[in-house]
Amino acid sequence: MISNKVRFITWGILLLGGLACSSLADNVLQLHIPLIIATPLGLFLLGLTTYVTGVTGLWLATYGKINSLKLFGEIDKLVTAGPYSCMRHPMHLFLSLMPVEVGLIFNSFTMSFIVGPLETLAVLVMAVKLDEKESVERFGNEYLEYRESVPAFNLRPSCISKCFTKPGSRKK
Repeated sequence: MISNKVRFITWGILLLGGLACSSLADNVLQLHIPLIIATPLGLFLLGLTTYVTGVTGLWLATYGKINSLKLFGEIDKLVTAGPYSCMRHPMHLFLSLMPVEVGLIFNSFTMSFIVGPLETLAVLVMAVKLDEKESVERFGNEYLEYRESVPAFNLRPSCISKCFTKPGSRKK
């Protein structure tokens, strides 16, 4: 299994490396997005991502029976409630948008529209390949059955709205 520390470092390298390369390309090609649009939009989207990450994390903490003796984020029970009832990776879906959001915040055309979307795609593929493997190892047949009935990602408005609803709220 990949530790959360390794995941965090990988995220940092993706974001900072992509931003550095993109900034260089933007300067050479003289590509920029108007700051009045890019930065506020990037900050707004990053705020949404942060909120949804917190909400989906609450679902995991509430229903996943996180063992305090295990590492941060490791759960003992498969969560199939809330946003996890209609997609297997709601947190990854929103976190995958961070490269584009960072590109907008730093007014990087290349990061926002070329490198960021490629990194987003890479994150989504890694979520399915790596996390699916770990989930099968951790939960076995229960996860295999869950995977058969629930898609990895779901963009239906009814499913996306579940990503904004905290456990214990009216909508589940």
